[in-house]
Amino acid sequence: MIDRQTFHLRTDGEKAFGYAQAVRSGSTLHISGSLSVDDAFQPAFPGDMSAQIGSAYAAIKRTLEAFGATMANVVKENIYVTDMDAFIAANGARIVHYAGLDLPATTAVEVRRLAFPECMIEVEITASL
Repeated sequence: MIDRQTFHLRTDGEKAFGYAQAVRSGSTLHISGSLSVDDAFQPAFPGDMSAQIGSAYAAIKRTLEAFGATMANVVKENIYVTDMDAFIAANGARIVHYAGLDLPATTAVEVRRLAFPECMIEVEITASL
């Protein structure tokens, strides 16, 4: 039997799209791509990369907290953006979430679009618990 636990942050929206916000398997936590959406699962801060970064990382922190973890537990992040230049310019809004911590291994990729056209960034996390 697999030692596994799932977590839903925005249950209705996640179930409508067919996924869990996070799955813990053993001591590894996999957090699904976090977008800048509100609790009603609607896009937040259209056109504002910095605000969308803050919103995505706020959701990530809420998810980590549900497992008794913090940003210090993050070992890997995959970042998908629709505008790499805007992301690079706003990257300070991401780095602030790692202030005083070791930075995780990170991959950033520009994509044509995300689940909602208004969303400019999606962040997927792996954390060690």
